[in-house]
Amino acid sequence: MDLIPSVVSDLIAGLAATGIVGSAALLARKVAWGAARRFANLLGWPLVASVFFGVSLLSAFLRGTWVERVVVLGILLALTAFVMLLRFGPERLHLSAPATVQPLVRFVRTYPWRILTTIFFLTTITLLALNLQTSSPSPPGERITFVVSLDDTEMLVFRDILDELEPELGAQVFLMNVDCSRYVSRLDKMRAAGDMKWDLIAVDNNMLGVLAAKDLVEELPEGEEYVELVPDSLIYSLRPLLRFEGTFYFAPFRPNVKIAYYNEHKFVQYGLEPPRNWDQLLEVAKVFKEREGVGRVAIQGEPGAAAAVTFFEFVRAAGGDPLTLDDDGSTEAVTFLKKLEPYLAPEYKETTFNTANEFLIDEQVYLVSNWTFGIGVVVEDAGKKEIKAYSGWSGPEGEVHVLGGDVLAVPKGAAHADTAIELIKLLLTKETQQTMLSRLRWLPVRLDAYYGVPPEIAPYFEAVKDAMARAEARPTEPQWTLAENILDGAFQGLIRDGEDITVLEKYSAMLKEIPSEFIRYTVKDGDTVDRIASRYDTTPTIIHEANCMTAGTSIGPGQILLVPQQ
Repeated sequence: MDLIPSVVSDLIAGLAATGIVGSAALLARKVAWGAARRFANLLGWPLVASVFFGVSLLSAFLRGTWVERVVVLGILLALTAFVMLLRFGPERLHLSAPATVQPLVRFVRTYPWRILTTIFFLTTITLLALNLQTSSPSPPGERITFVVSLDDTEMLVFRDILDELEPELGAQVFLMNVDCSRYVSRLDKMRAAGDMKWDLIAVDNNMLGVLAAKDLVEELPEGEEYVELVPDSLIYSLRPLLRFEGTFYFAPFRPNVKIAYYNEHKFVQYGLEPPRNWDQLLEVAKVFKEREGVGRVAIQGEPGAAAAVTFFEFVRAAGGDPLTLDDDGSTEAVTFLKKLEPYLAPEYKETTFNTANEFLIDEQVYLVSNWTFGIGVVVEDAGKKEIKAYSGWSGPEGEVHVLGGDVLAVPKGAAHADTAIELIKLLLTKETQQTMLSRLRWLPVRLDAYYGVPPEIAPYFEAVKDAMARAEARPTEPQWTLAENILDGAFQGLIRDGEDITVLEKYSAMLKEIPSEFIRYTVKDGDTVDRIASRYDTTPTIIHEANCMTAGTSIGPGQILLVPQQ
């Protein structure tokens, strides 16, 4: 934390108010008349002092600043009040004081301005000392690198939260923003070189299987520390994400789930209720299309992960298996989506987590399912109070939501693994989880951290809790990265491009071609992806996708690749 902003953080608020009141008091002495002038002459200075301390104390309290600073400001405010009471209070008050304190009373009444000036000086010095103490650098050598994948706004706020945790951690935290698509290859190369530069990572839960299978993350402690890493109040649906093949590799961090956002004004205008099942969803989409001449309901259909998640949810809601697509539930989901597609907003083809918010704000879409950060962007930042939310709609076999979000892991060979684990514990405390909810609108992993949500957004978080209760984790096996691409292709082909439903069999066959088992292969001198693929009777594409690599990514000796078991 910078020293100068820390020193003036509370004082500036008090000084600003003091300047306003002081100017008014001086003006009153010059131009006021009668009682106003007498008041300004008699109580102007005490009023200025009271405003200074009062506003400083209020600023410190509202900003959640350190307890020590609030206490100091409170004590000094009380001393100021005591001095003014003795100087300006009823005469019987000081006359009735015991003889032993009469010298003190006479001193205060004789020199009130000097005393108050001294209190001003002591306030500044004390706050400076406290800020120096809380702003002191962490112990030399204790600096861990924490890698995240956040947008710029989130980075700034999360950086502030880490600043507040550093004194208790006893180490500095270097926060590094890296696109999550680069995690695996970067970790693999550092591990192979024996030079792991990262100490802690926040990783999307769809990559867990690859990270663990490639031996890129450390096991987390199971003993007495386990309860601090997996609190009793942890949301139950998060527990399956923490282990791979029975081993504890991942700690919860910030879950995510999609909820349904809708424009209440538009629904009221057309006499509609938010749809709770597929039939109602289709009917609402038809009404908007018929009344406005264009679809106003969207699902996330942008090519890539967005469309794959949408397809996964619809298939599971019909009781189908997204990893095979060879059952009645899968066919029923595709049949319904093909019925719904003509009534969807044309924007659905480019709807993803960020554009969904834009379409709601611009009123291009009146109903769309999106992740929870839409609460902050659409409702709070954009002020679209008419946008309400509920958990969503159910299919023939129930309501299903993909469990998204990030988990925490310690990279293999991290230099400061123990300190990283201590930071995980701090991030998972009820207090920190509530802070992240308050400042970032990140969902807490603990149920006991949802208390105290501001009333104006409480209904949205009720919708979130309803959705979390119906959330399903995506498969954590390495095969998921390959399946996700096929599901995206199936959505684009069958729904967006209108392929006949019989083509579903093609995508089912592609899923069945995904290798059922992968093993680790250590790259040797002269190896290329093409040569390794040929050696294991597979394709370079499968090697790339199974290892979260883009085509053309270089490999080097010592790296570990997942290859199909022969």
